[in-house]
Amino acid sequence: MKRAFTLLEMLISILLTAILFTYLYSVLNGVRDSHRRYEKSAKSVTLAQTIFSELTQDITQLRSSLSIIHEAGYDRFSFTTDHSIYGIAQPWVHYYISQKDHALIRIEATAPIDFFHSNYVGDQNGSYFFADKLAEECTSLRISNHQAHVDLMVQCKTITPIVMRLYKGDQ
Repeated sequence: MKRAFTLLEMLISILLTAILFTYLYSVLNGVRDSHRRYEKSAKSVTLAQTIFSELTQDITQLRSSLSIIHEAGYDRFSFTTDHSIYGIAQPWVHYYISQKDHALIRIEATAPIDFFHSNYVGDQNGSYFFADKLAEECTSLRISNHQAHVDLMVQCKTITPIVMRLYKGDQ
């Protein structure tokens, strides 16, 4: 006599298979979410390290006095340094947060750029500059100049907050 599965046995096997696939789906979905969070966190840390590195190299190789303009929430500052991303000898470097998109901007120029008091950019001698957007959605940029060191704080929604004390290079 042939023996077949009963309806109850078939329903139980379908139920167990459905439970197994539901569990596997939730595990895979959890792994995917964890991977997304990890990538976002790693990107934030990498960006913060890049900004930290640029600020550290610029300020520790400082060659002029620091010009600071204090504004509501954001400071603007400029100086000359021996550190250059673009191969400029002792470039003028400017840091500020743009009012339009709240991005942290680093400008490296061959000559002083008076962003703080006028719209003047460059001169007749062919000066030029490079601008880099370091971070977006910034809420605060504060700098405090002391005799031997500079205290600096950068807060952006896309990165871990940066608070540091940097000792100046020879001026």
